[in-house]
Amino acid sequence: MIQTCLSKLRLNKEVLLRLLVVVGIGYPLTALVSIVLSYMLPLSKPDSVAAASMLSFVIYSAYIMWAFAAKSWQRVACLSVLLLSAIAVCHGVHSWALEAL
Repeated sequence: MIQTCLSKLRLNKEVLLRLLVVVGIGYPLTALVSIVLSYMLPLSKPDSVAAASMLSFVIYSAYIMWAFAAKSWQRVACLSVLLLSAIAVCHGVHSWALEAL
């Protein structure tokens, strides 16, 4: 009985940690991807922003599914931080290049 309670507590901790990673890192990651996509899509500005916003729902849904399908929450957190950093650098370089023109 005690073993079952400890197992459930450990499982609930895993779910809570994954949820915190999804909300704390996944949402800003998706927002940043949406911003970068809106700059990269070869459409007019309003259409590009609308298309990137619609794609962000698909991206965030896929991210949530991946986060809960991964083996550990630490792996999800590490890869998410790396991806967030890489996309932030790309956005910074792109913004800097536009300012230089």
